[in-house]
Amino acid sequence: MGWQWWMAALGVFGSTIWILYFVAAAWNRHWVVRVRDLSDDPPEGGFRPAALIFAARDEAATVEAAALSMTRIDYPELEVIAVDDRSADATGPILDRLACADQRLQIVHVHDLPEGWLGKTHALQKGADQTSADWLLFTDADVVFEPSTLRRVIGFAERSGFDHVTVTPDIPTTGEGERIFLSMFQIGLSLFAPGWWIENPRRRASMGIGAFNLVRTEAFRAIGGFRQIALSVDDDVQLGRAVKWAGYRSKMLLGNGAISVRWQVGLNGMIRGLEKNFFAGTKFRLGMVLVYTLGLLILGVGPFLGLIAGPAPVRWICGLGIAVMGVMLALVGRQCGLQIYHALTMPLGAMFCVFALLRSTWLTLIQGGIRWRGHLYGLAELRRHVRRREAWMNELWRATRS
Repeated sequence: MGWQWWMAALGVFGSTIWILYFVAAAWNRHWVVRVRDLSDDPPEGGFRPAALIFAARDEAATVEAAALSMTRIDYPELEVIAVDDRSADATGPILDRLACADQRLQIVHVHDLPEGWLGKTHALQKGADQTSADWLLFTDADVVFEPSTLRRVIGFAERSGFDHVTVTPDIPTTGEGERIFLSMFQIGLSLFAPGWWIENPRRRASMGIGAFNLVRTEAFRAIGGFRQIALSVDDDVQLGRAVKWAGYRSKMLLGNGAISVRWQVGLNGMIRGLEKNFFAGTKFRLGMVLVYTLGLLILGVGPFLGLIAGPAPVRWICGLGIAVMGVMLALVGRQCGLQIYHALTMPLGAMFCVFALLRSTWLTLIQGGIRWRGHLYGLAELRRHVRRREAWMNELWRATRS
């Protein structure tokens, strides 16, 4: 078998995955719910108290705008708890000044990091310990909210019986490099955890997005808060997973126009932004790095190889696969400024993602761990944590699905 046969095979394989996913998404299109389409009327019994919690460390440049947008949220019973996590810049004083002008804003100052915790998970747990609200919204210090967002989401969760709701944010982009990278990264996440599987209690697929992770306090306390995921670099993802695997109902909403976060600036910023997370997403396993790399190349590059090298039937299949990519980007990628033509840049986006993954892996290995916010978390310790966490997660699943 020559190289053309292999290119054709990869093209058909990758294109078939895209086509099947598109068909499944169209069949399950009922799962698509946009925050802006939800009612902001109170649920039966009225709105229950909620606490919005975010951690900030050395974020003086963005924390004021984000905190002000949070205090302008028009939810009737809302506490905003900002945790200043050992900041060395003006973050703490800025938050203290804002708290003097708005009694809903509470500031928690963290000065030390205990062993066995990431700074962020420790800070968020400290914030959660300050409140007795019925709902907890974990977010980031650079997220901007449309004022009615929380009313709409909590009203929806109460009426529909969900215990955990995560929302995909708008990600403003300013350059083609950012959009090309996100074309593969965003759509790859969609394949990793389809929305209709997230809300299906019999499926293991789950999702948690750091910009908007809303959880019923009862469910949060039942899983022990962040204590079992204290060293999980992808804490947002693992929180959503733990809540669902513990038997609670989970849902992902689209946040077009409801929340926004400027994730990273420039292609280089996006690659660097995944420095600590990408290898962690493989559970620090080199074998999974290889699997992810092959998957990205098959999905992002394969259809184009088949379009170039395959016989006519293969080219038709690959052409359809690329067309499906374009439609999905136009639908799923609007929040990032993606257009249908970005399907043509998918091979480049896949290569950028592979580079980001390999870079994350290499840096973690040569550093002997992950350096984050001035602290090095050793790789051996992180791997031990992942093993304990996975055993705990699997026990949660077995206990609630038996």
